[in-house]
Amino acid sequence: MTQRNACSIFRFPTCFLTGLLLFVAALTGCGGLSMEGPDTAMPAMETKADTVAMKVFEAYGGPGAWADLRYLRFDFATGSNAPAEADSTVEQPTRSVHGRHLWDRMTGDYRVEMPGGGDTVYVALFNTHAPEEGSVWLFGERVGDEEESGMLESAYRRFINDTYWLLMPVKLFDEGVHRSYLPDSSTGDLDVLHLSFGEVGLTPGDQYWVYTDKETGRVRHWAYHLQHHPPDHVPQPISWSDHKAFDTPSGALVVSERKPSDGFVLYTDRVDMPMEAPEGAFTDPQPML
Repeated sequence: MTQRNACSIFRFPTCFLTGLLLFVAALTGCGGLSMEGPDTAMPAMETKADTVAMKVFEAYGGPGAWADLRYLRFDFATGSNAPAEADSTVEQPTRSVHGRHLWDRMTGDYRVEMPGGGDTVYVALFNTHAPEEGSVWLFGERVGDEEESGMLESAYRRFINDTYWLLMPVKLFDEGVHRSYLPDSSTGDLDVLHLSFGEVGLTPGDQYWVYTDKETGRVRHWAYHLQHHPPDHVPQPISWSDHKAFDTPSGALVVSERKPSDGFVLYTDRVDMPMEAPEGAFTDPQPML
């Protein structure tokens, strides 16, 4: 699949600032693996990397509770992390939503609403096991075949990218994920994991460095080198903050809703884990999220 420019795909009203655009373009390359529900077939804890990864997994709810979760709802958005100055003449960027998501993790049914500027919202309805068989709607009308093919491709990339930014801590044991522990990078209060991937997902050449709190197991920050980055690209840290716990019948599940870095912030927020999906959630072509 060929990734298209974010502005042309989603028709953002202003395209924000140039720096933010480059930031968003980098983000949409993330996610080097399949994004089905977290795998419950846990391997034996044979290495230090496995032990640290499981501590992280447990800190975000653990395998059993995540395996039982059916419906997941969240927004993926970006904005400025810089405080607004009262006397500034520069317009401050606002929080801009790129995708509103609803996922049935048991069936694979998926809904993503992609704002396109003004009152334009594309509604993509598909199944994660066969995204090419889905449909895309605008103002209640199905878009043309040629446009729909590209939009479905973009919607599936949204799914892969945006869910990884939300769920990475519970994806550490997925098939194709290679974990290694970096003792030279770890400190008194941080463990560092390096993640690489086998031939899985859309961008298997991605690499991640995950810095985790030794006491709590939560992710403090991460850095990454994506497969489209030049060899001399220096990974920059991005914090994982605003952790929020959700009570479910199988236990508390935890997510990070805010990822700030160098003047920008990425949101995986407005998270909900409803017991039931709204009526028509995976069939209604009108925006509802």
